[in-house]
This record gives sequence, C-alpha cells and structure tokens, in this order.
Amino acid sequence: MAAAFALSTVALAAAAVILATRPSPAASAAVAGLLLSVAAAYFMSRTTGIPGLNHHQEPVDVLGVLVTSLEVAGAAVVLWPLTRRSN
Repeated sequence: MAAAFALSTVALAAAAVILATRPSPAASAAVAGLLLSVAAAYFMSRTTGIPGLNHHQEPVDVLGVLVTSLEVAGAAVVLWPLTRRSN
C-alpha cells in the first residue's frame, strides 16, 4: 500500500507540472483520469479491498474522505473548460 501511495503521489506531482507547463485538453483529461483513479482506489480500499494490495477493508477516516472529495472536485475543475463550448 505504501508503494502504491508513493507512486500515486509522484504521478500526481508530475501531472500537475505537465498541466502547468503544457496545458492542453489531453493533459487535462489525463490529470482528471488520474485524480478519479486515486479517488476510486480509496473507495475500493474502504469497501472491498484492492486485489493485489490489500484484501481487507480499511476503516473510513475523515481525512481520507476529505482528500478524496478534493480529488473528485479537482477532476471536475480540470474538466470544466473541456465541457464549455467556445463561441
């Protein structure tokens, strides 16, 4: 689990740098996908466990729910410009 957490941290940091330095619709979609994947992993770890990482449910914690909510909100913010039509 620790290795997966560290990997997701590195991936999110790299995605933030790419989005800040080379913004594009593809980069935005990739960042949103990564954020939603991390949020889905938290949800799975609290409901069914994650096959290959942990086979038991972890307890729900306030900080985890807050961070996951921010990840979903961040994905929405990143995707918002892609859903707007240009005039």
